[in-house]
Amino acid sequence: MKKILFIFTALCCCFFAVLAQAQMGSDRYASLDWTVAETLLALGVEPVAIGDVEAYKKWVAKPSLPPKIIDLGLRHQPNLEQVAWLAKQDSEQPLIFINTPFYAMASATLKPFAQVEMVDFYQAGNAWQNIVTATQQVANLAGRTDDAEKLLANFDKQIAQLVPQAQPFTSRPIALVQFIDTRHLRIYAENSLLGAVLKQLGFHNAWQGEYNIWGFATINITQLSQLPQNVRLVVIKPYPANVVQALSHNSLWQYLKLNENTLVLPAIWTFGGIPSAQRFAQTLVQALQTGGEPW
Repeated sequence: MKKILFIFTALCCCFFAVLAQAQMGSDRYASLDWTVAETLLALGVEPVAIGDVEAYKKWVAKPSLPPKIIDLGLRHQPNLEQVAWLAKQDSEQPLIFINTPFYAMASATLKPFAQVEMVDFYQAGNAWQNIVTATQQVANLAGRTDDAEKLLANFDKQIAQLVPQAQPFTSRPIALVQFIDTRHLRIYAENSLLGAVLKQLGFHNAWQGEYNIWGFATINITQLSQLPQNVRLVVIKPYPANVVQALSHNSLWQYLKLNENTLVLPAIWTFGGIPSAQRFAQTLVQALQTGGEPW
């Protein structure tokens, strides 16, 4: 009798575990925001739709999107026909859009078709803490709080492993930039996603000027001359196709010898969350060790 009771109890536990897992994945999640999308993927949740799929592949790259993900078109003006079609696909699995203030204007058009929840990765205050908090909020909405704790713990573990590898390179300050066009760049401050990772790795950020809510300043290429002489310039792809040719004819660029010291990194989402932070940390240290990518 005891054996039968034990087996029955074990089967009940398995049943409720499977039921809980099914319920946890019963909702369908979509987002116009790439940072939400990469966070969901890192938490083990495949979004059913996002905005600008092809642009995501260019600017974010990793984590890769599911093959069958639906492209909702422009992030600021999603294709409502696609949204309506998506909402009707499975009445038993509610469609939940996790939106951000940057795309808040689209919320009103989404609400007739889906539940809309808001999170804010980028706002006033400590950039890193804001990102951690928003990650936890996404996890709460998706029923993945344990996965969020694992994600954050894995990031801390990764940084601890990378710090000794980064140490031989930390004597030089780093300027993190992205080319907007041939004469203008975004330069990232300490209070940004990338700047926070730099600090955790033990680097000094060369940019000590003002910055906006996203943690960067827009500068003219001539302002690079104001950076410390021993600065290591780190350029993050992508950039306009004509940038390399323009720099080869730019006398200031040649005079500063930045072309000799520049470290080029592949595309990393500079306005991302924990997955982008992980990728940036790993990619930066590897590039310092190997010389980075060609222009």
